[in-house]
Formats: sequence, C-alpha cells, structure tokens
Amino acid sequence: MPILLEEQKMKDKILEYWDFRSSEYHTEYAKCMDEEMNIWKSIFSEILLADKKIRAVEVGTGPGILAISLAAMGHDVTGVDLSENMLERAAANAKEKGVNVLLVQGDAEEVPLKDGEYDFIFSKYLLWTLPQPDKFLGECYRLLKDGGLMMIIDGLWFQNPDGTEKKNSRHNLFDELYADVKPNLPLAKDNTPERIASLAQYHGFEDFTWRFLDDYDTFLERNDPSGHAAGYIQPPHMILAKKRSQT
Repeated sequence: MPILLEEQKMKDKILEYWDFRSSEYHTEYAKCMDEEMNIWKSIFSEILLADKKIRAVEVGTGPGILAISLAAMGHDVTGVDLSENMLERAAANAKEKGVNVLLVQGDAEEVPLKDGEYDFIFSKYLLWTLPQPDKFLGECYRLLKDGGLMMIIDGLWFQNPDGTEKKNSRHNLFDELYADVKPNLPLAKDNTPERIASLAQYHGFEDFTWRFLDDYDTFLERNDPSGHAAGYIQPPHMILAKKRSQT
C-alpha cells in the first residue's frame, strides 16, 4: 500500500503541473500551427503507407497538434491524455482546423483502449514524464496490431551541453512539484534513442530506426528562439519500431 500511495502522489503532482501548463503550453507556436502541421504531415508521409487509411492513437496528445495533423491526412486518430485541460486545448485546436479526433482521458501507463486495434501508436515528449515507462511500452505493444508501428519522439531535456544535469527549469512550479518526482522518472536523464530502443526490444518490438528531427528543430528555433534555446541542447529524436508479428 505505501508504494501505491507514493505512486499516486507522484501522479497527482504530474497532473497538477500539466493542468497548469495547459493554458500556455506550446502557445508560442499557435500563430504558425499550419506550418507545424505541414512538418508533421511530411514526417507521417515518410513512414506510413500513402494508400492505406489507418487507425492510430497518440498517447500524451497535449494540445493535439500531431493527432490533428494525422487526422487531417484522412486517418482515424484517437488522442489520449491524463490532463482534461490539455484535452480541452486539443478539442479547440481540432475544431479550429475542422478535423475529427477522438479524445480520451487516460493514463499512459494504463491506456483505456482495446487490445490489438491500432496500426500506429505515437507519442511526443511523453516518455521522460513517466514513473514507469516500461508500462507504457507494454501498453503500446498491447494496443498495436501485429506488425504495427510505434513512433516515440523525445529528447535530452534536463542536461547541459557538457552533460551535467540542468538544475532549474523555466517554470517555478515545475521545480516545486517535480522536486520529488523527477528523481523517480527513469528517463528524465540520459533519455537517449539507445535506451528507448533497449526498453522497447524487451517488450517485443523490432526493426528499430532513429534520427534527429532537424527540420522540426529549425522550426522551433525560428519561431521561439529564446525559449527553445533554453530548453534544448540538441534536436528531438524520433525512434521507430514495429511490434513483432506473432505469426
């Protein structure tokens, strides 16, 4: 029981922070949402079959930009997030762009969706936030069809260029709420593609590839140079892997 209680306390603090951030998270890029969506559409076009409509789910959808981009390409997309406030942002953005995205409140470590129904699962800047990233990867495996594709986008958020740990963030509430949480987040530090691939392989994924998202990094730098430079020491990385077929 004490362990479960501590886990719940961490989740409560995580939720409190992201509910708070929902009002301004990523808003510096709102004026150029179409440009950002075009970047994601280009990435999706590279990795998905152009002539096949797919069922996809984004876990940790936040304001929903990736989910909306994929839905605008004609795919069936569900967005999941722990924060109701973030889901409200995503709903408003989807309405603005005239696309349909099914939005579901849920925990990334226990996603409230059915087994084996999705062709594609993706997340952006989610893995580092999770107390048990292994459970999320297990959920991805459970939700995907055999041979389904997983895409994880993340980065090195709390490290200085010399490799030392970045002690303070741009948000005082983060430092306050995450003081006891961050040490218990396995991928808050050294969140490298190699570590993610190793964890995913353990959960039955294969055919790994990864690359830096240089075009997206350029977009971020151009549209919010001061904030972006303070938060990123290198471009975000994108890892792709497939669920091993059981047949």
